[in-house]
Amino acid sequence: MHRFVLVGALLAGACGSATDDRPPTLDYITETILAPSCASAQCHSAFKREVGDEFDTPEAARQSIVANGLVHYPDDTRDEASISSSFLIRTLTVGTASILSPGSGNVRMPYDAPMPDADIELIKSWIRAGAPGAQCVANADGRGCQVEEVANLPVYRVVTCVDGNATGVVQVCPSDQICDFYMGNGTCL
Repeated sequence: MHRFVLVGALLAGACGSATDDRPPTLDYITETILAPSCASAQCHSAFKREVGDEFDTPEAARQSIVANGLVHYPDDTRDEASISSSFLIRTLTVGTASILSPGSGNVRMPYDAPMPDADIELIKSWIRAGAPGAQCVANADGRGCQVEEVANLPVYRVVTCVDGNATGVVQVCPSDQICDFYMGNGTCL
């Protein structure tokens, strides 16, 4: 009888107690989740770059995440609702409106099979930590752009950008100017 109780206790303790010890970093997430799940030749690889996104290297993932607004730092990192409503997480869970076929409904990615919940939770942990490594993309002068909603209006900033991290505000753009990756990255225009 004691053996059955001991075995039962051991099995019960093993169930549901696993913690995810994978590092929530852009490099790890790109190399072990995004590249194998999303960067196939016909999708988000350097070869195809479907809808402008590329996930086969951390540098390409950083540029896609920042330039295409997949995670807006700091807005999408504030709380659980913001994290879940980021474009990246919505695309991986409930789907987003198709860019390639407007009006055809939502498309969830990866297209061929749902991403495992544990991988989505790791991506959420990375966003919760502030999306380190994908807060900005540096120009030749080490500057990038950041936009934040303040009182329901966008506020654009030029930031110092080191290894994809916004380390300080250089300039707040006047209200009639913007700063983004495609238009004057690292400059108010």
